[in-house]
Amino acid sequence: MLKNFFRENPKAAAATAIFTLTVFAAIGGALLGSSLVDRVHTQLIEERREDNPGMINPIYVKGSEIIGLKPIVTNLLSSSDHWIRIEASIILVKDSLSEDDHAVLVKEIEQDFLLYARTLGPRQLEGTRGLLRLRDDLNERAKMRGGNNVRELVLESVVIQ
Repeated sequence: MLKNFFRENPKAAAATAIFTLTVFAAIGGALLGSSLVDRVHTQLIEERREDNPGMINPIYVKGSEIIGLKPIVTNLLSSSDHWIRIEASIILVKDSLSEDDHAVLVKEIEQDFLLYARTLGPRQLEGTRGLLRLRDDLNERAKMRGGNNVRELVLESVVIQ
């Protein structure tokens, strides 16, 4: 039945053939493209590892140290039923301050974070936006307190109960 249809309608046969070839070409192109992207990505990662063993991001390779902050646990602003626990680390410039100054800076940043966490309400922390806003605010506070000595804040965990 299909043979008769395609014999009587050569345009339909051509359209079907073109459609079939297009589908196979698209599938083949997608497979080849994803394979090439994976190869190039893997090669790039390997080159970066060879250049800077142990770290991929060259900003943090030399002259940086990561310091873990004590966990911050406090109740949220609007009720005593809601609590927040924040675990974070900061990346400091290694040679800019002495060890005693680093310790003082870390304690000041921890205190700032605690004071800031007490001003938060549960609605401010809802969803992805709330988490991003929290990270940005804490990062900004750490950089304001530490100046050029603080490179970045790394949030390890945030638990809201």
